[in-house]
Amino acid sequence: MLRAALFALVLLASCSGSMTDSAPTTRPNLAIPTLGGKQLWADRRWQEGWRIQENVLTGHHRLLDDNDRRLAWGNLSACLLEMESRAPKATSSEQTLIILLHGMGRSRAAFSKMQLELEAQGFAVASISYPSTRRPVEEHAAQLAEVLEHLEGYPKVSFVTHSLGGIVVRRLLADRGAWMQNLQVERLVMLAPPNQGSAFALKLESFAPFRWIFGETGQSLTPESLRNLPVPEVPFLVIAGSSGKADGYNSMLEGDDDFVVRVEETHLAGETAHLTVASLHTFLMNQDAVIAASSDFLRDGTVPEKAH
Repeated sequence: MLRAALFALVLLASCSGSMTDSAPTTRPNLAIPTLGGKQLWADRRWQEGWRIQENVLTGHHRLLDDNDRRLAWGNLSACLLEMESRAPKATSSEQTLIILLHGMGRSRAAFSKMQLELEAQGFAVASISYPSTRRPVEEHAAQLAEVLEHLEGYPKVSFVTHSLGGIVVRRLLADRGAWMQNLQVERLVMLAPPNQGSAFALKLESFAPFRWIFGETGQSLTPESLRNLPVPEVPFLVIAGSSGKADGYNSMLEGDDDFVVRVEETHLAGETAHLTVASLHTFLMNQDAVIAASSDFLRDGTVPEKAH
């Protein structure tokens, strides 16, 4: 414990203060594998699988290649120079980029199966990391807006989100940032989104460990917090996890649910279609029926009568 604390202090000292973006500053680096960014890393740039990430505790940046190897670290300016000189460029200027956005407490690895299958079908895919429990929804949306504003080689984007990721994209679209001048949003797939707010989050709102672990983000998922969030102005498909029973998986919730979000809470006015798939919340994006329905909708807006 003491060793870890001392390491953290050394890291903070080496990465703060002097590491401004006024001049490129890099640190000695070995091209070592990383975990790709969990709760402490925010993607600020994406280019053909390469990412520049910011550490939310220290403020320092690192450049990862498409195998999650750290190729450089220092301040943002230095990492941008490295990315410009080393990262591959988009080979097509006509393809739609599919953005995958994970849920609370998860990482981009949650979408690994879907990403592989979408890529095998010819889609261009970017899976984005954001520190879901460390910042409020508005900051997550601003982070994603920055990625999109600096995106090159794609005229259109579509989104596939899980849980909290759907709320982040709704906030992103409602903010109507500068990135929208250069990118057209084609379609949106939301998996298990608490569109009406989460009764589960409401029940846990006063529970101290819940507030400590999930912070402002967890508290922003209550029905009251989401009441005035605008509906997306693009075609969107909602897929909910379901037990297939009237009383659901979670005895704390009324009606059918995926243990975390009630089926009823996933509905949103204006939805292109709404499907249910037998699944727990955590594993919904890995279901074959979900991947097939998402793929069809992303390709041409096709929606099956029910997911199989």
